Amino acid sequence: MKRIIFTVYDDLNEVDDTHDLGTPAVKLVDEYFDKLLQNKKDYAESIGVDFKFYHNTMKDFDCDISLEFTKVNLYKHHIMCKLAEEYDEVLYVDMDVVLNTKENMFDEHDLEKNGYHIKYQDDHVQSTQVKEVLFNEIGLRSPTLKYHITKAMLGGEDNEDIHVMNTGIMLANSKWIQKLDFINNMQVALNRLEEIKRKAIKENEQSYITLHFYPNNEALFAWMVLEYDIPFYNLDDEWHCIVDHFPKQYNFNDMKAIHFINKKFNSFFKDKTYAMFSIHVDIPDDKLDNPRGHFNATVSKSKHVKDQLAKYKDALIDNHKQQADAINATYIHYGRDEQYEEFYKRFPDLSEYDVINLYKIWLLDKLTKEYDGVLYVDLDCYFTKIGISIFDYVPWEVAFCCNYSTPQDLYINRTGNYFESYRYDFRSPHAKYWNTHALLAEDEIDPVCDVYNTGVMVASRKVMDKLNYFSDIDKVLSVMKELKEDEYSMYPPQIRKSFGYDNETITSYKVIKNNVFSFRLNEDWHFKHNENYPESYIKDTTTYIREKAKIADQLNKRQIIHFISKNFSLVFDK
Repeated sequence: MKRIIFTVYDDLNEVDDTHDLGTPAVKLVDEYFDKLLQNKKDYAESIGVDFKFYHNTMKDFDCDISLEFTKVNLYKHHIMCKLAEEYDEVLYVDMDVVLNTKENMFDEHDLEKNGYHIKYQDDHVQSTQVKEVLFNEIGLRSPTLKYHITKAMLGGEDNEDIHVMNTGIMLANSKWIQKLDFINNMQVALNRLEEIKRKAIKENEQSYITLHFYPNNEALFAWMVLEYDIPFYNLDDEWHCIVDHFPKQYNFNDMKAIHFINKKFNSFFKDKTYAMFSIHVDIPDDKLDNPRGHFNATVSKSKHVKDQLAKYKDALIDNHKQQADAINATYIHYGRDEQYEEFYKRFPDLSEYDVINLYKIWLLDKLTKEYDGVLYVDLDCYFTKIGISIFDYVPWEVAFCCNYSTPQDLYINRTGNYFESYRYDFRSPHAKYWNTHALLAEDEIDPVCDVYNTGVMVASRKVMDKLNYFSDIDKVLSVMKELKEDEYSMYPPQIRKSFGYDNETITSYKVIKNNVFSFRLNEDWHFKHNENYPESYIKDTTTYIREKAKIADQLNKRQIIHFISKNFSLVFDK
């Protein structure tokens, strides 16, 4: 019985896009390249089978496909067909798969009877009905898109046998590989897909999802196994554990083949050092700023924040410490000390609130010189599930990881009466958008930008070096002052009046100016609990009871809750 394991990997061209996930993913693979390759070689040797690595050999693959990552994934099927001519059984594993067992995968599965052994991802399909995802922009790698490509190629009818198949691990007997005949049937599949797209355009089909069909290897493979009556078997999590960006507690000791589609190999190899920190500097009442607060509030927003943080500071720090201990990170809490006072003196013209928020960026930069990965959380952040580490899920090594809002998210609209009805203060995301817009325009850079929320940030030394935040901070602040006071500005007076000197405006500006990769933390990692009416802070009121029920639901869904509302009693008070 001749058996072989093989892997295909091509060094693809990088994409010049600060939000593109392809290039950060490539960089993460590159860092662990040798370990990943050796892992596969060692496993093949341990079970007595051959191993072949196809590195940058795709140039010989005759396939007219423009997307390189698509071509690579079709290429692995091509190689599998070729190997089936020489070997009785073939196992393919993506480069981002780690084999974590001494058991023989070939012996553990019935390859004669069950055909292709592959993993379903059906639980990630948003809807099997086109009308329910009609105008969704769901990304080229979306399981939902893959499902609908396969379904359309099969005639568009519902079929319980249609599955989204992850081809990161494929195991099969040569007779089934040869019967599938992917090399010859690929062109049949490509022609059918093009016909579907041409028909959609001709008939003015308005489905966003149909017009964005492309030759995804998993969709084409799913079509082929059904079209040519090839048996297939769903690998269980033990033999194909898929690890993505969504927080989940994994026990890798129970997993024999782990597919890191998030490319977070550090969670397996345990070769990084981590720090986590927060800050609390008590601002004297006479130095508090005065942003717009709650409707009918009896005290200013800043005074309310000050009082709530003072009351719950110890409970919040204890929550942070528990999380840091559980994820093996050093925890540091900063306050008003000599280091802070020295930093404060550097910016005599700023409010203390603005200085504190610059200080947290400065500390992030400082700590990344001492630790591989650093997580900052505002003191008003609460960890819901102790022990799930953000370092294991997001690409902090190569990207500035932070939540941000796009202009579309904020409904920023330059038409109609948007400017006439503009009533935002310096804390508003709208103000920060236009402030960043003005900074970029001043440097003659395309001013379309995002608005960052730096309540949760994760980064590395490499990222902070590229961000280069403090190299020209005095000059940046000086320009911000000029933009705010410029009476001849192209920005309306109400816009300029809302300009400030906040760290989030500078962060967005620096990310774009210095072409820094950024990764958007979703609500799992940064759920914002916003301000409520004053009654929501008073126990036993209807509003309070409603808010407590709502936050209880979020405790089950989210990993970090950012209490912008400062209503900590919802989680700490019984």
